[in-house]
Amino acid sequence: MNVTNVTKNRQKKAFLESLEKGVSIKEACDYAGVSRMTIWRWRKKYLGFNNKVLLIIDSRTQTVEDALYMNAVNGNITAQIFWLKNRAKERWSDRFEHSEELKGEITITDARQKILSRINSIAIRKRKNRNNQQSK
Repeated sequence: MNVTNVTKNRQKKAFLESLEKGVSIKEACDYAGVSRMTIWRWRKKYLGFNNKVLLIIDSRTQTVEDALYMNAVNGNITAQIFWLKNRAKERWSDRFEHSEELKGEITITDARQKILSRINSIAIRKRKNRNNQQSK
């Protein structure tokens, strides 16, 4: 093993140790004496190194998830809403998606006509209601 590989291995180890302690990727790079681009190149080139970085990042995510959960359980309404919307989407989503198989052809003109007809019928109904109230 040549000097370059020894140095590289030390830098990788320093980066990973620093990252495990909770610093940012930039701070871990600074501590190891390497650039972010070097880290990205190493992650692409060395699968084992990339897997270690991913494990550290995943561990951080799990720590934040645990903290979010504890905040939710302890009554933080924002944390409760966030947790439910992301963990039980099918029951707590603000949006409901609906899909339907269309038979035949629908053109923009058809859809536009339907919308305009609906708007017109609402306007006519409101006008009739207003006229009825005024005549009373």
